[in-house]
Amino acid sequence: MKNKELDCPEKPKHLTQPYYTPEEYHKRLITPEFLALVHRSLIPEGQFFIQTDNPNYWRYIQDVAPHFFHFEERMSCWPDAPRGRTRREIIAIRYGFTIFRGFGRPMPGLDNCELDELSKSLPQPVFSADRSSSDLDNLERQ
Repeated sequence: MKNKELDCPEKPKHLTQPYYTPEEYHKRLITPEFLALVHRSLIPEGQFFIQTDNPNYWRYIQDVAPHFFHFEERMSCWPDAPRGRTRREIIAIRYGFTIFRGFGRPMPGLDNCELDELSKSLPQPVFSADRSSSDLDNLERQ
């Protein structure tokens, strides 16, 4: 079954992650399988944008994303949204939380077999996400 949402490259996707308890780690979206799906969904010069306020999730993304994309960290706000793209980012900026941002273009030459192999060989997101952003979680719920 094809996901029509992912077939639309110009429509941004905003999803809140990560889950904090080990019983919920399997619900985390950013996995090698997901990154392979994003790679397959983008045109060769398409771009993948990602951000998080969780430092451990960011370290995981920095480790895994470069296997699929020419990946770069962005040290400042997105140029088209200096006040933030999402409600969570806007709140985080207002209250001085750090936002980690990155983008990439698909790594050329990866065929479906190689993407499947990467998906199986790279680590799953089973790190401790700590609760450093729980204050931001509470602000976002207000």
